[in-house]
Amino acid sequence: MELIGGVIAAAGFIVLLAALWRLVSFRNTGSQGLLRNLPADGVHGWRHGVYRYNDECLRFYKLRSLTFSSDVALDRRMTEVDGFRELSELEREIMPDIDKVLILSTPDGSFEFAGDRRARMALVSWLESAPHVRQMRRAVKMPAGRPSGGRASRS
Repeated sequence: MELIGGVIAAAGFIVLLAALWRLVSFRNTGSQGLLRNLPADGVHGWRHGVYRYNDECLRFYKLRSLTFSSDVALDRRMTEVDGFRELSELEREIMPDIDKVLILSTPDGSFEFAGDRRARMALVSWLESAPHVRQMRRAVKMPAGRPSGGRASRS
């Protein structure tokens, strides 16, 4: 019986350390915001977290999650800004400092992002400045045996 109690205590300690590590690692290293998957009704589905983005990807870390990786990852080139919407009265109660919600769509589904005005503007600028997938340069290979000028040479 003591062995079972020790195992449970050790497991609880490990979970506590993981939660503390995640809180310390992500709390002050990105921008704070709320994110939810669509479709959603009312105030259900909003998750508080921290998001960080680099050149190609936005990673969202839920504050109440114990995973060691991001909970949501959005590819910059595959994410589109669908617009903004006003908050409902119930949403205003849980998000008093936020005035608008940003609607995003990806091949994997749609999301709503809520953050302060600066965070929202920075996210929109980051997304809109991404090169489109079709604009990516492709390596062009020259056909073998043809001169680079494109015309057949005459001797």
